[in-house]
Amino acid sequence: MNKFLSSLEKSLPIVFGLCVFLYFGLMYPHHLHYQEQFQLFLTTPAFFLEMAAKPGGISDYLGSFLTQFFLFSWAGAAIIALLLMSMQWLIQAIANKIRPARAWFALSFIPPVFYWILLCNENFLTGGVVSILVALGAWLVYFYFNNATARKLYVVLAIPVIYWIAGGSAIFFALGCLTVEWFKAQSARGRILTSGLFVLMMGLCLFTAKVIQPQYPFARLVYGTDFFRFPKSYPSGVWVMWLFCLIIPLSRLVLPSVFKKAQNQTLARMITSIAIVCTGAYMITINTDKAKEDIMAYDHYVRMQQWDKAIARADRETPSSPLSVACLNLSLCKSGMMSDNMFRYYQNGLQGLIPGFARDFTLPMVTGEIYYHLGFINTAQRFAFEAMESLPNYWKSGRAVKRLAETNLINGQYPVARKYLAILNNTLFYKAWANYVIPFLEDEALIDGHPEWGNLRKHRTKTDFFDSEQEKDMMLGILLQQDLTHYMAYEYLLAYCLLTKDLERFVQYFPLGRELHYARLPYSYQEALLYHWSLNHEDPFRTVPYPISEDVMRNMTTYQNLYLNSSDPEEVLKKNHSGTYWYYLHFR
Repeated sequence: MNKFLSSLEKSLPIVFGLCVFLYFGLMYPHHLHYQEQFQLFLTTPAFFLEMAAKPGGISDYLGSFLTQFFLFSWAGAAIIALLLMSMQWLIQAIANKIRPARAWFALSFIPPVFYWILLCNENFLTGGVVSILVALGAWLVYFYFNNATARKLYVVLAIPVIYWIAGGSAIFFALGCLTVEWFKAQSARGRILTSGLFVLMMGLCLFTAKVIQPQYPFARLVYGTDFFRFPKSYPSGVWVMWLFCLIIPLSRLVLPSVFKKAQNQTLARMITSIAIVCTGAYMITINTDKAKEDIMAYDHYVRMQQWDKAIARADRETPSSPLSVACLNLSLCKSGMMSDNMFRYYQNGLQGLIPGFARDFTLPMVTGEIYYHLGFINTAQRFAFEAMESLPNYWKSGRAVKRLAETNLINGQYPVARKYLAILNNTLFYKAWANYVIPFLEDEALIDGHPEWGNLRKHRTKTDFFDSEQEKDMMLGILLQQDLTHYMAYEYLLAYCLLTKDLERFVQYFPLGRELHYARLPYSYQEALLYHWSLNHEDPFRTVPYPISEDVMRNMTTYQNLYLNSSDPEEVLKKNHSGTYWYYLHFR
């Protein structure tokens, strides 16, 4: 049994790392994409100096460096797995330095599992993990000094260095070293002097940081590192994490290292292992936000213009949140499927077509994609800028800067576009794109020949108008009137009328699409036109002036009969008719 447990314990860190890797690679990949898009890591010395100028800034810099690789979800999953495996190894190594005890090996997994739980929240940043690893590494080095004076001198000198590199994680480093020294000290006087010296040094660090950086609130200087995206509302989870990193290794001072009976040691190893695995799995499960991951997935597909993946995801499970539906509708429109298939998926009104503006950093980024592809270039530019400037930690966004470069290029604002491209030229993964775009600057023919930018330049708004959240149909109408071959503007205008159930305007706007030369009348248009005609005409199937297919007519006859003759028509019609416009009209 002991041999089996020993083999299991040796493989447990690898199994743990593999679980983290598969979790973020398979279940949470788009949370990693979300992290990457809201930062901009630059390879310039000025960027490093700006980050390193505050306590914990170097950890933020290293965390930001690692986060840029989250653009590729499997690379991000591997990085997080290695970071959490390193945390477990350091805690176990420190605990063994305090007192070896194989029975309590599983306890070293508590802090990394807890941080795994924290990382399920998309607002916890990678710099926080780096900060804790720096402090743990420094604590491990402490044990390699055999001389008491050398150990104390090392701690005194290390506290300010660790504080500036890792921020508040220096607190549990100082407390951990102090506790070990307290147990090693031979006299009460030595303990008091050591405690006073360590506390004084930590206090001097905080006081000096406040003098050097008076613009920061004191609480933020205590944390230092940007563990959390919202610096004004640090969650208690950070303090709990520090407490775990301190208590787990120090628990070796009080837990028995040798058991009188071998069976008791085996029992302790089994109970702790099972308890940590079960509790950790449960906590990770309840903290996994699948709804947010779903929205982030659709947003990522739209960002990367992977329209087919967004539609395939909706085919597996239809989205219901406004942002997901908006991304799906954009994907359908870009794939030429919107007017036929829009109502086969759940629709939740105008918020699922073009969401309204909100003063945050997520919604404008998604909505801006829709405005961009429609040709509202100035609105897309404003939304990208608003999203970036709304980031609560005041960082910049690689995705937003890239969009700002594109919008200024399309608008002919070449000096401004060049400014943004120069910024991207100092990144690792946007540099190639920036170099690709530079030849387009001031080359009108080259831009006009580009399949995306040339098309958007052709369809973009060319007249001034009032940008109104309440009159998006008027905006779409102005866009369409400039160019009646603008397919997306026409589809979105008619979708707007259908979603607001304004069939009078739908019929009024419908003839504007004759320049588009549809091979056949889309199904949702047939259903809406036939229904509207039936309201005011007898024998609509014979007199309807639109090319309505026989299938749609038969479908409407069946729908009418069930709707009029059922006690619960919504439930009866749901099975075979929920994908029709009529069902949306009556029940959504």
